[in-house]
Amino acid sequence: MSQDPEVARILSETLEAHGLDAETRLYRETLSDFLQRDESTGEWSISANHDPSEAVVDLYGGGYGVVASQIGPGLSFALRPDNQWREDGRVPVAVRLGDVLDQGGLPYPVESVITEPVWYLTLPSGVVRVERV
Repeated sequence: MSQDPEVARILSETLEAHGLDAETRLYRETLSDFLQRDESTGEWSISANHDPSEAVVDLYGGGYGVVASQIGPGLSFALRPDNQWREDGRVPVAVRLGDVLDQGGLPYPVESVITEPVWYLTLPSGVVRVERV
């Protein structure tokens, strides 16, 4: 996907400043309803939340706070897995940041109540490949 040069520059600087790259794995506990398996390849994918409520910081526009629903469908992921998140019916998964970037998604830092750094990832195609952990 072609990207605006200014957005690409800011994205690159943002990833570098936070020590992220295409190989970075991000984690979440997801509802099993969001998780799908491709029977022909055995790969798992996860669906975007089309009505997100996470608060994010928009680094690609004017630098102001926005609600995730203003950015688009996506999901929040943490830098590290946390077993304390486990709840009944939830499945731990990891996503490779490059898989999100390759489909035109963007990472946004979340203003979170937990201390773990969290990123909201837009998922333009509505799904992204994940691995169960």
